Parts: sequence; C-alpha cells; structure tokens
Amino acid sequence: MRGRDDGPDGGARTFQASLAHVLHHHANTISGKIALRFLERGEGDGTSLTYGELDLQARILAERLVREGAQGQTVLLVYSAGLAFVVGFCACLYAGAIAVPTPFITPSRSAPRIAAIAADARPRVVLTCAPLAADATIRGAFPADLSGVPWIVTDQGMSNERVRSELPVIVPNDPAFLQYTSGSTADPRGVIVTHGNLMANMEMIRTAFGHDAETRMVSWLPLFHDMGLVGGLLQPLYVGGLAVLMSPMDFIQRPLRWLQAIARHRGTTSGGPNFAYALCADRIRPDQISGLDLRSWRVAFCGAEPVRADDLRRFAERAAPADFDPKALFPCYGMAETTLFVSGGPAGNGLCCVREPATSLGGEGAERVICGQGTVGQTLAIVDPQSLRRLPEGEVGEVWVAGPHVAAGYWQQPAPSEATFRARLSDDAEAGPFLRTGDMGLMRGDDLVIVGRLKDVVIVHGAKHHPEDIEATACRAHPALAPTAAAFAIDRDGREGLIVLQEVKRGHIADPELERAAKAVAADICENFGMRPSDVVLVRPGALPRTTSNKIRRRACRDAYVSGELAPFRLDAATLCPVKQ
Repeated sequence: MRGRDDGPDGGARTFQASLAHVLHHHANTISGKIALRFLERGEGDGTSLTYGELDLQARILAERLVREGAQGQTVLLVYSAGLAFVVGFCACLYAGAIAVPTPFITPSRSAPRIAAIAADARPRVVLTCAPLAADATIRGAFPADLSGVPWIVTDQGMSNERVRSELPVIVPNDPAFLQYTSGSTADPRGVIVTHGNLMANMEMIRTAFGHDAETRMVSWLPLFHDMGLVGGLLQPLYVGGLAVLMSPMDFIQRPLRWLQAIARHRGTTSGGPNFAYALCADRIRPDQISGLDLRSWRVAFCGAEPVRADDLRRFAERAAPADFDPKALFPCYGMAETTLFVSGGPAGNGLCCVREPATSLGGEGAERVICGQGTVGQTLAIVDPQSLRRLPEGEVGEVWVAGPHVAAGYWQQPAPSEATFRARLSDDAEAGPFLRTGDMGLMRGDDLVIVGRLKDVVIVHGAKHHPEDIEATACRAHPALAPTAAAFAIDRDGREGLIVLQEVKRGHIADPELERAAKAVAADICENFGMRPSDVVLVRPGALPRTTSNKIRRRACRDAYVSGELAPFRLDAATLCPVKQ
C-alpha cells in the first residue's frame, strides 16, 4: 500500500471551495482571455467564449435555475457537443445545483439511455438546446411521471435574463454532479462527485500533467464521459488555460482532424482511449502527417481502456514526421468513481512497460504497460479479493484506492455504495475506507500496472486468463482484423469454453483471407495460452457492443453471442489447431 502527499503538514492539500469560485476568479482576473473554442466539423478556429463571457452566461442561467428551485436538486443536461453544454454545466455549479450530463449521439440511439438516467436521477429541471427540446424521439422516451419537469432551452433568448450576483455557499461534501458510469461490466450507476472530490482531482491532474495557465487542451472526447468532462474540459478551465473542443463524431469520421487541431491551436495536452491512437495509426496516411507540426504536444495521455504498447508505438512511428515526441506518451489510469484520475506520469517519461516471466508453455510473457505513479494525496493498495489482505509488490490483486478524490457513492444506492466505496482491509482495519475498483493490477515500486478486470477473468481447465491478453493476441493474428475483440467464457456441457468475437477491418468484409484469419486467431491463442477456443466469430466493424467510452461490454457481447443476435462470418474453431495435453 502506498500513500503520497505533498501537503505542508503531511495531510491533504487545502483547495478552494468549488470550481465555480475558481471560474469567477478567472472572470475577474483574466476576463478577456479565451477559455473555450468549439470547432465546427473539427476544423478552423470555431466559436469561442472568453472567461468573462462564460462567467456572465453561466450566472444568467444560474439565476433561472435558482428561480426554478434547482438549488441542491438534480438538473439533467441534454445536449449535443458544443459550448451550450459547457455553459449549462457551469450554470449548475453557480446555482449550487447537481449537474447530470447525459450521453447524446443521435436521438434514436441516445433516447433510451437518457430516459433511464432521468428515471434514476429524478431531475428538477432539464437544460437543453432548441433542436433536442423539439425532438419527439427524446421527449417521447421520457418517463411519464416526469412529464411536468420544465425543459429550459439555453441556446436562444437568455440575454435579457437577470444575472445571479452571489456564488452559492458550497460545502465540500455537497454533490457537484452525477457521473453515470459507462456500464462495461454492470448496469450504469450515477457516481456522486462532490465539490471536494472535483477540486482534489483537479489539483492531482494539474500536478501529474504539469499544467498551468499556458496549457492548451485539445479534446474530441465526449463531454458526458469523465475523461472528456473532467480531463478535457474542466481541467484547462481550472488552471486558466484554453480548451479546444470538437465533436467525437468529427474525430471518428476523420481522425486526421484531431492532429490538425493540435497543430493549428498549438495544443500542449491531448489524448483519449487506446482505440484513438490505433485509429490514427491505421487510417492516417504518411503524406497527411508530413505537413503537420506536433512539437507543442507535450502530454499525449492514453487511458479509459486497456493501453496497448504496440498501438502507441505504431502511433508514435506514424506521427514522427510531424515531430511528435514519443516521450509525450502518457499512459494513465482512472475511473468515474475516483472523479477521473488515479495514476499516470510523470510527464515526459513516455511509454514504459514490464514483461511477465515466460510461461510454462514456452511462450513469451505478456507485456504490460505501466500506467504511471499514483497521484499525490491518495493511497493505493493491491489486495487479494478473497482474503482482503494486502499483497506484496509484484503480486497481482485488486486495485483499491483511498483519497479525497474518491466519490461519495452511487446515487440512491446505499448497499452497492457501501460494498464498493467503503471497503476495509482484513489485516489493517484502521486504513481506508477504500474504493474497490474491480480492476486487477500490481505495483512495481511507485508504478501501477493494470492487468485486467476482476469479474472478466476467464477460467478454462482451471487456469485463469485475463481477457485483455487473449483479445490483444487475437487482434494481432492477421492483417485483416481490427484492433477490437471480445473474449469470454461460456458453459458448454458442464465445461467452460472460450469464445472469441473479433471485428474485421473496414474494406476486408469480402476478403477471401477471412477463413485464414480466423484460423490464425485460434492458432495464436493455442500457442500463447495453451487452450483451444470453442468458437472464433468474425464480425463486421463496429458490431461489438461498447460503452460510451468505447470499452467493449463483454457481458453484452456474451449475451449477444448466446442469443444469436450477432451477424457473424462464423467459423467453428474446434478443429483449427491442436492443443498439447
């Protein structure tokens, strides 16, 4: 177990009362400085707001929220990507309301999830923009008993409203917002992030990333997700820097826009999940890179899903002609339950890995990416999930976290909150309480290495395997395969069998090599793990269920496989390779 803190008395740092107070301070001291840019179609200079303009617009809307009785109540934010969301979120902070961001992609895809969040959060008010307020799909999916909740359209006609002159009285334990988790292993839950949690994690990120008022963040990450909201938006506002934002779809459709935005706006910090770096390496041509200048990019963070060294190396190689510095690579680890950030850095270290010992089968041990050092002001423990005892350095166990950034619990779910957020060690009852992350990892000195998910461990013939390792092996088996797979076990005739669902790259759907690709997946798994997959199923690009942060939802993949919902290029792997007994 490791604790790190740089407070003057060995305790936690003392932070300002709330982010609202920080933003109001910036409005008084750097009023004319541009705080935000939103790039339409991910290009150009976009539309902008100064710190003074953001403060004024947020205070106007905050006054309306207070009049609606929203102080201390939940407020649902239903927006597509844009500056209107930012104003709405900041208005909630200024009004002392509890912001509830919701995911929006398209009305048909997002309406059920927005409705489910509304049913759980029970908002006093809904903030939205005019097109979504009029959308019959979203309004029609809303719970009937919430039909009387007012919807406030914030992107038109607010200029003549009264301005809220007073900042709210904030207690650090007051909820600032609810972050609904992505649901990679369970149904989504609303994580209660307090003002104290947010301010503590803001300072942790600032310290680890080396941010200051000159920081220029470029982010395409969804603002309804913790990495996009806390890291991509709130962190640059906290330090008085610049946030350059773009729509996630603009990045997905043309990944080059991300790197172009970094070059154009001289971004110093930017990043995303592992898939983003793999997508750039796969889809950006060398001639498109050569004209860019990425020398300003000092922190290229990567988290939210398993970080794969091969993908980051491929990205760094592809971006090298633009003078991208590989030492900017910044693998990190965190989750909504810790507000966002747990470990990473120090900045400038680049990609660092450890390799496990060779297996008894003769194969090379798995390469693990180091997700940096635990942040100042928290305690990390690696714990045996059965005995609840701390494990020594180098042994794999569940990652437990304690500190001021650990959220208060799940919204209106006391039993799961007690089990997850208030765990105690069996050999040191005075330590903690701890958050049980559900992630498996180990410590190497001060460095944290994430191995996989506790609940996703695959057990075949009595041997435990982490699905991330199997998936990484499958993705590398053949050039026609995309870097996206799902590995899980199912019971067949009283025995647990391994199933591998593997996406095919775009442009390879009709490839005659696909049968060979499936055989290669099975053969590589046989060689590396000593077990034969019961089934290898090749599926179309984007077919595997994902969370809002693009993590593969293995439980949903398993359900889709069992129910036959997937439309595969099916190949029974039972005879694809021999296994030494």
